Amino acid sequence: MTQTTPGAGETVPLANSAANTASTTRVRYALHLAAVFVLLLVAAVLAITSLLGDSITWDETPHLTSGYCCLKTGDFRLEPEHPPLAKMWTALPLLWIDNRWPSPRTPGWREGDAWSIGRAWLFELNDGERLVIAARCMMVILLLATCLSVYATARRLFGAGAGLLALTLSAFSPTLLAHGRLATLDLPAALAALLTLLAFAGLFEKVSRLRLALAATALAAFSLIKFSWPLVLPSLLLMGVVATLRQMPVPVTLIRRAGRGTNRGDSSSLSLASRPARLFGLCGAGGAAALAVWPAIWTCFGFQYSAFRGPDRDIAMTVTLPTPPGRPEPATMGQAWQTVLCEEDGRPTPGLAVALIRWARAHRLLPEAYLYGLGYTLKNTQSWPAYLMGELSMTGWRSYFPIAFAIKTPIPVMVLLLSGLVAMTVRRAFAGRNAALLLGLAGFVGVYACSAIASHFNNGHRHLLPLYPVLFVFAGASAAWLNTRAGRLLVGVMIAWLVLANLRIYPHYLCYFNEIVGGPRNGSAYLADSNIDWGQDLKRLAAYARRHPGETIKLAYSGSALPTRYGFDCEMLPSYLPFDAKPAALAAGTYVISINQQLGIYETFARQAFWADPDNRRRYGSLYRLLSRPAVDAPGFVSPQRQRAAELFDALQRGRILARLHERVPDERIGWSLCVYRLSGADVDALLRPD
Repeated sequence: MTQTTPGAGETVPLANSAANTASTTRVRYALHLAAVFVLLLVAAVLAITSLLGDSITWDETPHLTSGYCCLKTGDFRLEPEHPPLAKMWTALPLLWIDNRWPSPRTPGWREGDAWSIGRAWLFELNDGERLVIAARCMMVILLLATCLSVYATARRLFGAGAGLLALTLSAFSPTLLAHGRLATLDLPAALAALLTLLAFAGLFEKVSRLRLALAATALAAFSLIKFSWPLVLPSLLLMGVVATLRQMPVPVTLIRRAGRGTNRGDSSSLSLASRPARLFGLCGAGGAAALAVWPAIWTCFGFQYSAFRGPDRDIAMTVTLPTPPGRPEPATMGQAWQTVLCEEDGRPTPGLAVALIRWARAHRLLPEAYLYGLGYTLKNTQSWPAYLMGELSMTGWRSYFPIAFAIKTPIPVMVLLLSGLVAMTVRRAFAGRNAALLLGLAGFVGVYACSAIASHFNNGHRHLLPLYPVLFVFAGASAAWLNTRAGRLLVGVMIAWLVLANLRIYPHYLCYFNEIVGGPRNGSAYLADSNIDWGQDLKRLAAYARRHPGETIKLAYSGSALPTRYGFDCEMLPSYLPFDAKPAALAAGTYVISINQQLGIYETFARQAFWADPDNRRRYGSLYRLLSRPAVDAPGFVSPQRQRAAELFDALQRGRILARLHERVPDERIGWSLCVYRLSGADVDALLRPD
């Protein structure tokens, strides 16, 4: 058969036309794969090159120490408030890197103090930066897996163009890059949530041994990364309902039987055609996958109930809840359990979750460290210092996470998200693909967002990280507008804006704030803690010290690292954890103040609200006048009353100078978490003088 080309007077075989079409398709496919590879490479380069400049951050010290302890000793006493799987993943390469582990006589080991053991391991016995870089590279692998999962999900729902757009948003996301290069748990939780939704959507499409194993593995992994994993269960139930109600039959291939004359055999299959059959079949498959969580937890903990190993297992402790003033600290694990399961007056803590933990503990249904960590987390997150727009609270605000999302999410991402949602309704971008997965993703966003808003634990935008892969998928639906000129212009401008925003904040991804608040320079007016100050700028402070060798650095630091291990001398101002430096003399010098310390997140005497209280100002003024006069005691003798007054006055002065410096524009910034003030003696006297 031939085809005549109009006006050419020739005939062209249709086979050639088909061959040209196939060739064009192959070229497009190759270009598409090349684009995917390039975007993943860009994400890896941005992550790896930026992680090298950050010092060990707050949570990396206990997370990495706990993970390595689990792998090396089989002991789970350190940091049970987080399940161990992701921590063990990051610590895995350290088994092949020569390092010294603290001995059982190290202070803090019997008490299960991950901070003390971590500081001893990373900063006193070893070069912690060398160890943490290897651990961070393990996290970059999970970052790339997250980007690929976003791509696969968006492509499955909305097509190849949507997959590429969603991958672009992931690769240049300051949020994913901020936490996808640190040895912490937020990105692994985000990946596990998305993979769980993907795996169960596949299982509800077709029940097979492979899909059942993938669903079971994903959910089990999620349960061993974050205690918030049950938040995905309503979405799985919703997907099951949608799969049951749809008209399409669900094929089932679970049993393999040997075929005659062949070694491979064939699959014995059936089809869940009726609605009752789908209901029972999918409930059975989903339930079987969910039941895998129980043996997976036991496997991860080595099939042993006790959290402790070694000769001190009968007297060992783990992290305990803060005790009220005047009450003794728990001295045994039994007493520690009492603080988790009971109120201060000894009555059992009410609530279904605590009752289930109590019952599971009584019957040893799960390892002790897992149960204790779950109970500890439930109780500890009811009250935690939080900062929002100049205010401090121990119980948080309903508006915290909506505000954090609005100012920490790039504007182009929000625009494309809105555009994608409109495309799903107006442009029919969804086109009927896998309704169960789409509704499962939407349900997860709703459940997780509501849980975050209701939470009292408001210490970081990072807790919203599991939402971002799903939001990138929905934003990918904006690709449906690419067949219009306005749509191409919109998507192109938004991508260019996102890339520019990424390059402007590089390598300080933790400190990203969008243009709504004027970027990271104004970020601390709205949020603090891991949103901008996670102790990440000590390497940059060391570089500053090398450039200014004559300056006396007086440091107020918020972080888990030991500043003096970074190669510069300093004196210590009020810091969250003390470090091995002498207390700073309140005299002329270079004052380097961490944002968290300046805002008084964990330092009462540095809070603006403290100094706004007239009683506190009067008390400070009285002490200032009293102690500025010479003592009338006998030479060489200081009365106990004057000694106590002097100690209180010294603490008040140190807090006051932090609070007063907050009102002053820094002379320089190191990264975005450290503010530098070069003060003369007259400046210091003016700051300390009573109002």
